[in-house]
Amino acid sequence: MLRQQYALAALVTACALAFEFQFFVFGQTAFVFAHAMLITLAARRFVRRQLDPPDTFVLAGLGLMSGALGALINAAIAWNVIAPSWDLLGRRLLTEGMVLLLVLGIGGFLGPRLLGFAQLPQFVRVGPSEALSAIRNMRVRIYALAGLAVLLSLVGEYGFGFSALAFLRAAVASAVILSTVQPWRLPAVRTTLAWCVWTAHWFVILSLWLVAAAPRYRVDFLHVLFIGGFTLLIFAVGTRVTLSHGGYSLSKERGSWPLRVAVAAGLIAMLARVGAPFSGFTYFEHLALAGLLWIGGVLYWGSYLFGLIHTRFSPEA
Repeated sequence: MLRQQYALAALVTACALAFEFQFFVFGQTAFVFAHAMLITLAARRFVRRQLDPPDTFVLAGLGLMSGALGALINAAIAWNVIAPSWDLLGRRLLTEGMVLLLVLGIGGFLGPRLLGFAQLPQFVRVGPSEALSAIRNMRVRIYALAGLAVLLSLVGEYGFGFSALAFLRAAVASAVILSTVQPWRLPAVRTTLAWCVWTAHWFVILSLWLVAAAPRYRVDFLHVLFIGGFTLLIFAVGTRVTLSHGGYSLSKERGSWPLRVAVAAGLIAMLARVGAPFSGFTYFEHLALAGLLWIGGVLYWGSYLFGLIHTRFSPEA
């Protein structure tokens, strides 16, 4: 398993370097192989599972499929197999498709638990005499239909110009979040991390409706999704994973100043980026400010987590 992780990490690093030096054919092709490796590893573990995954994880599976389709489209464009006009669909399948579906699938399970609404459940053990209940089967099918609706809305909108499908995507994603995370309830656990998760889900909902209602500012309002939604969730989940797997007390997340600083920097960066098209001659200054704040917040937060990991696993610890 460790060798596979190193191989996958090396492949992703090679992709990033290839894109940085504009070797797009190699980068896009390597990304297809990296994504195929990830799906293969996930599929093997699913086949050998002893416990069934949460109901919402069907959305995560569809997210991986969306990413695979986007990667194939991007690679086909790089190899001049299909027209560059499909580029936007390929990119959006990775961002609005794969990442959004992963957030809905994994967040639908982790969100209520990070907010203090639920405890980790006892999963159903797989066995010939323990078939899934009819109610659970129905829930899985509903989530699968929701994920397919998100995928089809992306293909229809960015592939064939049916921009009204953005409203379908916003409605479906909002319904999944409202039914799983229940963000209208304030966090039961009043920690910085819980507020971060709660705020991020509201930003996901808000951004999808803004993009649908104001397509002229689509690129700008998508940063509410990318920065306000996805980045805040990365901060929250990364902090929880580092603390829990590092053997630290979860009380560190109650008033984590590194997390607070990172979230504040991210939110100001989001406002600067969204406000850029309305700023007149200071448009590029807004973009620069947003980029610097986002990078600074991520670096500060990342260095804090790196310090925790290094301290935990250093020989002197």
